Amino acid sequence: MKKLFFVGALALSAFTFANTREEVKQEIKQEKKTEVKELTPKEKKAMALFFRWWSVSYTNACGTTNTVFFQSDNPDMSPGFNDELAYAVNSTYGDC
Repeated sequence: MKKLFFVGALALSAFTFANTREEVKQEIKQEKKTEVKELTPKEKKAMALFFRWWSVSYTNACGTTNTVFFQSDNPDMSPGFNDELAYAVNSTYGDC
């Protein structure tokens, strides 16, 4: 009797879990849908004005010239600007 109960419980649990896995997979697939839209020229121009981009060229550790672009809303030569410039150069100095 114990064996019959054990086999019945095992079969019930196997069939129960088998049905829920398909439903979970379908829900996950529906969540991953995203839309990507291209910016209009007017939006691109507004983004360029909103984010100030700067570039700096320097000689890296391998002896080649590297150009890095970074964003800074601080005035030129201010301490905040210098910190962002130093981070941009230091984070890419070893890239060859």
